[in-house]
Amino acid sequence: MAEGPERRRARRIGLFFTKASGRELAARLSQWLLRQHYEVIDLAPAADGAPVMAPAGPVSSDLSGTGPAVTAAAPDLVVSLGGDGTLLRAARAVPPGTPILGVNLGRVGFLSELTPDELWDELPVILAGRYQTDDRRLLLGELAGNARPALWAVNELVVRSGRTARLLRLRLWVESEFVGEIAGDGVVVATATGSTAYALAAGGPAVPPELESMVVVPLCSFTLAARPFLVAPGRRVVVELVEGPSARVTADGQESTEMEAGQRLEVALSDLRLRLVRRRRWPFYETLRTKLLAAPEGGRRG
Repeated sequence: MAEGPERRRARRIGLFFTKASGRELAARLSQWLLRQHYEVIDLAPAADGAPVMAPAGPVSSDLSGTGPAVTAAAPDLVVSLGGDGTLLRAARAVPPGTPILGVNLGRVGFLSELTPDELWDELPVILAGRYQTDDRRLLLGELAGNARPALWAVNELVVRSGRTARLLRLRLWVESEFVGEIAGDGVVVATATGSTAYALAAGGPAVPPELESMVVVPLCSFTLAARPFLVAPGRRVVVELVEGPSARVTADGQESTEMEAGQRLEVALSDLRLRLVRRRRWPFYETLRTKLLAAPEGGRRG
């Protein structure tokens, strides 16, 4: 994790949400921003679920009506209204490195910075550029023999069986060093950011983001010696599907592609980053305690 200095004043503000509660807050926020002479960018997903940067999206008339203040230009800052799943989708709607402010409307909101009650007092300060950035490296996965672009993820890439819940046999390497063969439901390769999501639920460790390591977590493995392990940030994890039905490689639960027996998935940390807006240095262990360890119910995506 890298925390940067205060940033320049934002003028173009993107609003992203996926649920009704986010729509309601976005409508109020859009009107407030327009009164303050900010440009508002509607980043709401299209009907097919694909994020768009366009003033003619499905809810733009609800947010701000028509007029030149609504723009399709790239935003200076994005406000994500929802849970962590909404924030992960917002990260796919804009170029990597765009500052994203998470406003938690979900259950846990581990990555979010503000509650709805805090938004109105804190937003003017943030829009003036008085905030820090919390940069998280993205995960890139390339599947040998697959023509589609590499998958990227904030949290994790997951290899699991496809339509049928059948056993997968996988081989794991770190660079050219063979780690072992596992048989089970699959494997999670997570960033430090994603270590508190699916990987944690599967028995992996919670890793502070400043370590910038990857976490490899076998899923329900019949290989009893298979345990989670960390991989240094400059190295690659290689996952080969040895046998079994075709598998799915899924990025952050949002994008996926098919993996056939004999194919290898190469995973590494990218220099591309998710940039989160923070009022101050993010307290990882306090957040872990209050939002996960003491939470009455789990779940990171909302």
